[in-house]
Amino acid sequence: MKISFVEPHLRLFGGIRRIVEISNHLTAREHDVTIFHSDGTPCEWMECTAKVKSYDQVLQESHDAIIYNDPNTTDYELVEKADAKLKIFYVLGLYEKEFLIQNPAMKPQNLNLKLKLLFRRNRKRLQLLKKSLKSPYLKLSNATWEKQWLQENMGIDSELLIGGVNPEIFHPLTIERKASEIRILCSGDQRQGKGTSTILEAIEIAKKQEPEIVLDTYHGQGIVQEEMAKKYSSADIFVEASHSAGAGWNNPVAEAMACKVPVICTDIGAVQDFAFHEKTALLVPPTNPKAIAFAILRLVRDEKLRETLRENAYCHIGQFEWQKSAKRLEEIINSKLGKKNELFSKIHFAINNPGKALNKMGTMLKKDSQKDQGFGKYKLHGAYHWDLYKSDLIYTKHVDCIVENFAKKAKGSLLDVGCGDGLISSLLAKSGFKTKGIDKENEGIRLARGKCSSVDFEVKDIFDVNEQFDYLLASEIIEHLPDADKFLQKIKGLFKKEAFVTTPNKNYYNRMDPYHTKEYSIYEFELLLEKYFEISQFNSTEHHLYAWIKNKDGR
Repeated sequence: MKISFVEPHLRLFGGIRRIVEISNHLTAREHDVTIFHSDGTPCEWMECTAKVKSYDQVLQESHDAIIYNDPNTTDYELVEKADAKLKIFYVLGLYEKEFLIQNPAMKPQNLNLKLKLLFRRNRKRLQLLKKSLKSPYLKLSNATWEKQWLQENMGIDSELLIGGVNPEIFHPLTIERKASEIRILCSGDQRQGKGTSTILEAIEIAKKQEPEIVLDTYHGQGIVQEEMAKKYSSADIFVEASHSAGAGWNNPVAEAMACKVPVICTDIGAVQDFAFHEKTALLVPPTNPKAIAFAILRLVRDEKLRETLRENAYCHIGQFEWQKSAKRLEEIINSKLGKKNELFSKIHFAINNPGKALNKMGTMLKKDSQKDQGFGKYKLHGAYHWDLYKSDLIYTKHVDCIVENFAKKAKGSLLDVGCGDGLISSLLAKSGFKTKGIDKENEGIRLARGKCSSVDFEVKDIFDVNEQFDYLLASEIIEHLPDADKFLQKIKGLFKKEAFVTTPNKNYYNRMDPYHTKEYSIYEFELLLEKYFEISQFNSTEHHLYAWIKNKDGR
């Protein structure tokens, strides 16, 4: 395919890194890739294997897909006029996102002086951003929070094309450090919104208690990309204090994590896919030097916490690869250009791959569910879990994992929440548990009763259950719920010993199941459960997350 990117320049900025990295991998996948920018000069700060041409050549060529991400007048007009089968706006940031919403309180005349100045300075950019978002072009979001925000606040659907890290450049290195120093690294970028002044204040506060602290920076120092891992690895702690609520994906934090450096960063959308408080980073409020100073002192004095953050972050950030992003973009473009064949391919896939049909036919099932105000899948597919258990290896392993976990427990009464067509309830009853299965789907319970007579199946909502059981199973439930917190608070009173909760392991490179309201990464799942329970055991596989939980009060 002929895939083209339109960029304002190829200088050293985070957004440009995404384009060059993805272009390189698309080129390696044998696509004809060109980056068009203002003067057509080559990229000098990192290798670029795509063709590089100037703006004036965009309209002289035809394109299968043309992509832009910077809401400036030239890029917008070039893409608008370009001869392209598919036009794409890649949302790298939402800037002052509040101005994008039709909100009377946000009109310029209603703003305080600071916001008025901000609006006036960025008026043209915000207008073009809004115009790009409202355009008929395909939208890509480079962070999960952006995708959710656009849907919830502007009703805009977008495909997730997540940011990443290049492990060939950013990886751990052993660097000799002065024993007398505690080296804190930050970018030192003085641009508005980067928070460097906040870090400088925090360092002065922290140094009063730990005089050995030394601040180091790298922005504007001309360090070649191949040497950046050394710079990150030379630090004891990396600090990032950006305070732009509309920032997309934070490259420096991701890169520091890939170099196994413990991180302190502001709690904004740009880090939400990989920075989880006390799991992979310490999160602090924006523009709060005291909070940053406290976090620095905490890490300086707690070696175990530093090691926990270092190892967890390194493992988690490793899943975000530019190669995967390029493959995902290729799939998205192919899907959109071949849209006429989608319906046939879904039906063909369902017939020949019954074990995976639900995921591939998601759109069709979603329409059915909307009609029935429920899943509707049991009317469409019957007791399909029983067939999946025989034919789909991933599902078989998942069910066996649940049954094996319960086999290790003393037998007792068990509530299977959302039991569906009764497969897992039946297997747990066979292993000796007095099992009750509940589900809101009438058809699912009807099928379950026909499949298994040893389980008490009932059409019932979890919020109507008042009896207590020894154990509770909530398998593949929370990802469907608009309010998972309310569900977890309810089940606290329904089991005496333990509950087993499972959910799919979030895959940032697949489209979200249309039945799911939210999918969870390992640390999102842990943090959710820890709000209400003690996690007694936690396991993960490529496809699923599993947790045994107990009530914190011991009841």
